[in-house]
Amino acid sequence: MPKIVDHDERRAHIVEAVTQIIIRDGFDRVTMREIAAEAGYAHGAIARYFPDKKSLLTAAFLQVFQGSHERTLQRVEGVRGLQALRQMFLELLPFEADGPERARVVLSFWDRAAQDQELWEIHHENITRRRELIRRFLVEARDDGELDPTLVIEDGVNRVSAHNAGWQMMAVLVPESADEASLLASIDSILDALHADRGAERSRTA
Repeated sequence: MPKIVDHDERRAHIVEAVTQIIIRDGFDRVTMREIAAEAGYAHGAIARYFPDKKSLLTAAFLQVFQGSHERTLQRVEGVRGLQALRQMFLELLPFEADGPERARVVLSFWDRAAQDQELWEIHHENITRRRELIRRFLVEARDDGELDPTLVIEDGVNRVSAHNAGWQMMAVLVPESADEASLLASIDSILDALHADRGAERSRTA
């Protein structure tokens, strides 16, 4: 009987090969030849799924952000408000031994998106979706009485977004300062700053 090929699985395997090359060698080494070697397929097999490097990079870009979004949704299932925001931090920040490697991939895609309109649009759509999720958690926290009542929601969305992006850069550029204890302390600090009790304390001392 002829072998049944799972084309979706093969596509995902090829895209994962791109990620591994970026982690190991950097973005500049991502060539169709290197991708074929990493994936263990002939160049022709790669071209069957992705006609050129651009289409492959776009697929890899989408897979990284979609995977991150799906894992975040799984983490926040059944929780809301600041607890959901904490779970989002735990998913997005560069924890675990491979945290700096994952952050390196993210930064590589950011750099590419700044130079490529199509990738910029994909990135903008994904960041907008993530900001909507942050906004939802902050509104829930406000409705539940968890949030500092003086906080403007959009300011909170910007603060959380900048916090996440900053730690991705820290993990790559200053990894010795991005250990697990520092990441957890940073999460506690930003959640504490958003909390209603801290807002009341600031009002009393103003």
